[in-house]
Amino acid sequence: MKQIDIAVTGMGAVSPFGMGVPAFWDNLIANHSAVREITDENIRKWTKAGARVPDFEVSDFLSKKIIRNTDYFTQLALITADEALKDAGLLKNDGESFIDGVDRNRVGTAIGTAFGGIQSLEQASEKLATGKAKRVGPRMISKSIPNAAASTISIQYGFRGPSNTYVTACAASANAIGESAYWFFRDDVDYILAGGVDSLWSNVFLSGLGDAGALAAKGPEDISTWSRPFDAARTGMVMGEGAGLFVLEPLERAKARGAHIYATLKGYGASNDAYHDTSPDPEGTSAALAIERALRSAQLKPEEVDYVNAHATSTPAGDIAETKALKMIFGENLDNMPVSSIKGSVGHLLGAAGAIESIASIKAIETGILPATLHSENRDEAAPLDIVPNVSRKQQIQTAMSNSFGFGGQNGIVIWQAPQG
Repeated sequence: MKQIDIAVTGMGAVSPFGMGVPAFWDNLIANHSAVREITDENIRKWTKAGARVPDFEVSDFLSKKIIRNTDYFTQLALITADEALKDAGLLKNDGESFIDGVDRNRVGTAIGTAFGGIQSLEQASEKLATGKAKRVGPRMISKSIPNAAASTISIQYGFRGPSNTYVTACAASANAIGESAYWFFRDDVDYILAGGVDSLWSNVFLSGLGDAGALAAKGPEDISTWSRPFDAARTGMVMGEGAGLFVLEPLERAKARGAHIYATLKGYGASNDAYHDTSPDPEGTSAALAIERALRSAQLKPEEVDYVNAHATSTPAGDIAETKALKMIFGENLDNMPVSSIKGSVGHLLGAAGAIESIASIKAIETGILPATLHSENRDEAAPLDIVPNVSRKQQIQTAMSNSFGFGGQNGIVIWQAPQG
């Protein structure tokens, strides 16, 4: 895409560290792990480790009617949207009124998710299968359908701009952010609420991941260390859950209204491996193609990227394929480039991964602190040399690239840059 100046003026997050961006970032750079032993006996059949949002009262944030009519993944998205819109200075503290000048016909919503409300779907299916109920009720479809989060946000706030859902596995939120930016070209929107959400603690889903060999099935006695990106002893991913959303707007508009500008969306690239339904291309060729496209759209040379927030899920195949892709693009420069994965801290948030990792990338730009790759005690010799091992560190950066890759060969790359001037 041609050069365009798009600002990030608001961010929201619900993560395995709790509610809000500050809780996420402060724990991340303190090198904490949100991975815990799973105590739910039903889920323990499939996995012992997980990174779940800590207990909280949904009723503290949402009305009884909304809770009754929505799946948990939509509830997480609504809570996150409230934080992002308030952070951008668009939504007043009453949670309902917008500042003057916000035309709700020109606010778009772009949400990435891997499945949507799978928990509601599974619960309804179980009731029918066991004879506990003869019907599932009129809200089951609207609760479980993947576009539920995006459509409910639009209904909640009266946003009549484009409202799209990107269901591209673990690249979903990166694709949602990058693809929705084109709405600015068409002059369809003044603002976009973009990002991703997932909560997939489902028997069917977890069983499928386990059968595919994706989940960490064993590890050290300390379960909090089971997510081990780039570590030679890694055995698979640890599933997380959560949401991350951004308010995007043209840079000039943001400056004119005196908004705080966290970063600019500098570039975006996408591709497909065209290789396998679950395994990445082991050579990383198409992942490199997406990176190349992101750099081209950003009008940047590879050496102008200061930091890579890797997708690195802690699976041997995925981590090394990503490294090969990075080597294709950055060559020998990769040896001197920090490349870290926050999945050692929060696990894999699936369709929300690209969003939460973009928040980490933007905060790294803003604060001059690089988040660490936790639990990599013995770096795989095929991994990048500088994975910011185990301890976050101070390092000023201007440009960060966030990688997202998913089942089906989906690749999404976003590049963030410090605001200029």
